[in-house]
Amino acid sequence: MLTVLETMKLPFSWPVAASVFAGLLAAGVMEGAWVLTHGGGAGVLGLAIGLYGVAGMTAAVLAGWAVATVLDALADDTRDAAAILAGLVGAAAMGLALAAAQAVFVGSMASRKLAVIATFGLTLVLAPIAVVVALQVRRVALRVAERLPRPRTAVVLGTLAAGGVLLGIVALSRADWRVLDLGPVGAAALAVVFGSAHGLFWYRTAVGHRLHPRLPLRTLRGAAVILAVGMWVIGARIPETSPAYEAITEHGLGLRLGLKLARGLADRDGDGFSARFGGGDCDDRRADTYPGADDTPGDGIDQNCVGGDAAAVTITAPESTPTAKPAAGAFTGNILIITVDALRADRLGVTGYGRPEGKSLTPTLDALAKRGAYFRRVWSHAPNTPRSFPALLTSRYPSEIAWQQRSLNYSPILPSNETFFEPLARAGWKAIGIFSHFYFTADRGLSQGFAEWSNDGAGTIAESNKDIAAPRIVPKVIDRLKRAAAANERFVLWTHLFEPHSSYMEHREFPTKEKGVTGLEEKYDYEIAFVDGWIGKIVAALEESGLAKTTAVVVAADHGEAWGEHKRYFHGQDLTEEQLRVPLIVAVPGRAPAVLDNEAALVDVGPTILDLVGLPAPAAFRGRSLLPLVDGKPLAPRPVFAELLPATAWPKHEVMMVEGGKKLTHRITDRRFDLHDLASDPRQQKNLVDDPAHAATLDALKAKLLGFEEGRR
Repeated sequence: MLTVLETMKLPFSWPVAASVFAGLLAAGVMEGAWVLTHGGGAGVLGLAIGLYGVAGMTAAVLAGWAVATVLDALADDTRDAAAILAGLVGAAAMGLALAAAQAVFVGSMASRKLAVIATFGLTLVLAPIAVVVALQVRRVALRVAERLPRPRTAVVLGTLAAGGVLLGIVALSRADWRVLDLGPVGAAALAVVFGSAHGLFWYRTAVGHRLHPRLPLRTLRGAAVILAVGMWVIGARIPETSPAYEAITEHGLGLRLGLKLARGLADRDGDGFSARFGGGDCDDRRADTYPGADDTPGDGIDQNCVGGDAAAVTITAPESTPTAKPAAGAFTGNILIITVDALRADRLGVTGYGRPEGKSLTPTLDALAKRGAYFRRVWSHAPNTPRSFPALLTSRYPSEIAWQQRSLNYSPILPSNETFFEPLARAGWKAIGIFSHFYFTADRGLSQGFAEWSNDGAGTIAESNKDIAAPRIVPKVIDRLKRAAAANERFVLWTHLFEPHSSYMEHREFPTKEKGVTGLEEKYDYEIAFVDGWIGKIVAALEESGLAKTTAVVVAADHGEAWGEHKRYFHGQDLTEEQLRVPLIVAVPGRAPAVLDNEAALVDVGPTILDLVGLPAPAAFRGRSLLPLVDGKPLAPRPVFAELLPATAWPKHEVMMVEGGKKLTHRITDRRFDLHDLASDPRQQKNLVDDPAHAATLDALKAKLLGFEEGRR
């Protein structure tokens, strides 16, 4: 590239290019050394030099050309400044038009590839308009440029850069910074420091001026290119089983981004996975073959790259369950289901948690847990709302649910799915849903089987994240309970309270004291306390209306919330315990209380409720009734599964399984398995996957987990 610039006699600044390259290469060596201290072997350093070196070469060429071009333009300062101003006006016009198009139809496209193509096409269409606008304002731009202080081009470019930085800061201030990967920012800061030091020494100090003419510059440039390209080529061939990739994923800064870009460049078939840089694609010539793909049984092709073709299985299509009469002696009362968003299992007072120490956040839920069946080891099947609730309602794992478009962030589910509310409705229970949240619109497909579905006052996603909805939801629930009692209706009522979801709002009843991340966690805790108070009002209404003796109360959460246990905050990003473990309470009038440590899951909620009222679970349900445990009877253990399916907002793909206190996670996107013993390591801090003592356990769990991935699609 440098030769091309020299041949075309384009302006080029060697000092700037050298400093940029030196800064990035030094940052790469430093980061590689840092990651190396955490394991990964020599491959880490080679990858760091290759990835940063090639990035440094590219950035050096662009920076050397750009800086020299700007400096050269200062000779005709006024006209160049005017041209830039006019171009900015034209670009702004095109940007506004593109933003409008994005809001109207591009943003709603389910396919990211089609959205990119559409955006590129719109850019070509709007480019002539931008040119016309720029030409129209060129005279005004010239008059403005004449009034600017010299050097005018530098003033315009400096103002433009400052404005870009300011807009970036504003955007970051409004974003949830906890879910951002700021590692590349740290790597860029290192590169700036090292590059500046290089430039100051060689071009601004007496020692540097004396030494610089004596350097064999062409030889050094050639050696740098050979080193960077050589390490890139070697790094591309490091096998995916190398510990280097795990070390980079866990401890890298810019290397994570570098690996992602390198894998994208090496992806020959465009399926999102590469056969190079540990990308795991076992056939980079077939777009239907990649880690996590649906493996067609019996076709002789290993589509999901796990070591062989999937075995043929027989899958029975879901069928609607015929109307059934409740079994004799079953519970014939009402059912109240309360779900709470993002409520971690370990935040209940009955677990020993308190804020301040010794003071429970959840006295209402604690009381319910003490008079009902309290399940202490329950997992959601997904770490986010739009996957978790469909799994709970249909008693099917996320990959088995019939979605309108699975890759959408909030895809509706199709009518072919059957929810546990439908057999209840057919058997005579009036299904009532009372919500006020953007996700609970009737078109999501969750309202099947409901006689009443209310979602009044719901705002947009952004509005819901800062909403305090319980004060308008709970009065409606209480009013509906009173009317049901007066009319002697038999009902199943479901309501959802959203408050513990970010962004966490402050409440007068719970003043906060902490700052920073600690302060956010404090607000999260007090959101739980706030919701518990409103649940208390619902429980009190049951007593006042006379429904308490005839109403079973079920409380659960859709997922948990991370607080940095695995360098994650919020939820929806992985399948760790803090994002998956949820509370489950089933309080039935007349049944003795119980504290249960059996492994259970949200897909078991529907079958348990149906069993409680004496109805059979639909054949398509994957969960099972937990009622035998509630009644003190044994129930054979079986695995719990969860899935993080790729979506527009978060393309990661993971599947996990818990059995007998052992947890195996298949990080499909990262091409890694994690094994943890939850009994001795409940916070998942020690990965046993490479421990020879656990090899047999790993093999046994891996066979079951891969069987789940290949057999339940």
